[in-house]
Amino acid sequence: MNNWVFNASRVAGAIAVSVALSLLPAVAESYDARTMSVVDGGAEAWNEFRETGGKGELDLSGAALRGKNLRGYDFSGVDLSGSDLENSDLSGSDLTGADLSGANLFQARGSDAVLRGAVCDGAVLEEAVFSGADCRSARMNGAVLRQVDLEGARLADASLCDADLRSANLRHADLSGADLSGAYLWRADVSFASFTGAVITPTTVLESGGNGSQRWASGHQAEFVPEAPAVSKLQLSPALQAGEQPPVNRVRQKIVYGASLDDAEQLSYDPIQRKLLKKSVSRWNRMRERHPGEAVRLAGADLNREVLDGANLAGADLRDAELKDTDLIDSCLDGADLRGINLRQADLSGADLSGADLRGAYLWRANLSWAVLEGARVDGSTILDTGRKATPDWAREHGARFEE
Repeated sequence: MNNWVFNASRVAGAIAVSVALSLLPAVAESYDARTMSVVDGGAEAWNEFRETGGKGELDLSGAALRGKNLRGYDFSGVDLSGSDLENSDLSGSDLTGADLSGANLFQARGSDAVLRGAVCDGAVLEEAVFSGADCRSARMNGAVLRQVDLEGARLADASLCDADLRSANLRHADLSGADLSGAYLWRADVSFASFTGAVITPTTVLESGGNGSQRWASGHQAEFVPEAPAVSKLQLSPALQAGEQPPVNRVRQKIVYGASLDDAEQLSYDPIQRKLLKKSVSRWNRMRERHPGEAVRLAGADLNREVLDGANLAGADLRDAELKDTDLIDSCLDGADLRGINLRQADLSGADLSGADLRGAYLWRANLSWAVLEGARVDGSTILDTGRKATPDWAREHGARFEE
């Protein structure tokens, strides 16, 4: 077949696809079923369709694209929000300005893909491979990028606020000018990465597990932006919630373990205990050994994104506490009160949760590998690592107790 015939057949094929689209009935889906049929036709047909009139707004939100070969597709400006792209191949595809917010790209492959200006807020790219991808000015706020491969990727001016980059491969990545406020980089490989002009805050968790600091920022030519920690009403005493002035000299009062704060009963958690736990798990465990009868009062405490591996939290009151993205590997939570706790994406591998009260706990995407759940209490309001509610069958399978 000569080139003229080959090109003519391609054009004819694209026209035929467009005609077929106009004849297909609309299907009541979150995405445009007619557009989806062109996607299924392969990269050549799809790209021809884009060139011959498919450059307008295209809706593939919520589309089921799991495991598909989407190499070289032109998805620029396409709405792919909430779509399922798990294990799909997007290598070399153009996703410039695409909306991928809330999309599932778990273990997807996107080496050398272009995501300039793409919106990926809340998207899951865990264990995905996007080495060499162009993500300049992309928005990835709150995205799950755990163990993602972004080696050599261009992330200049990208917004990565509150993104989970735990154990990510960022070797040789360009993060100049990126906003890393509240980002979680613990155990990430940042060898030879550029952070020139990147924004770091005290809530940024660095690759070492420490919090963002002026010293780290200066060493990496980044910009350190101090910020006041948010305080929820749950953390305030009733007097402060009512707008009353706190007692004189309470903040400067020196407290020793074994001695109680005068107004401790009015607080939802013990601020001294919280401070010690955040500062040093080894010192915390020694304190618990010395004071085995001391009540652990951490209800409502903000312990998000902390490294608490091996912490002794047996019998602790952690009701409604915030431990999102917190590492609790091999920790002891035996008999702890965890009602209403937020353990979203927490690492509880090898943790002892025997006898813990998990009623109303939120465990979505938490790592429960090798965790001990013998005798733990759950009910219909417990959200499991799968995102589903606890059931009697799940409780029996894990040796837990389901309560009506």
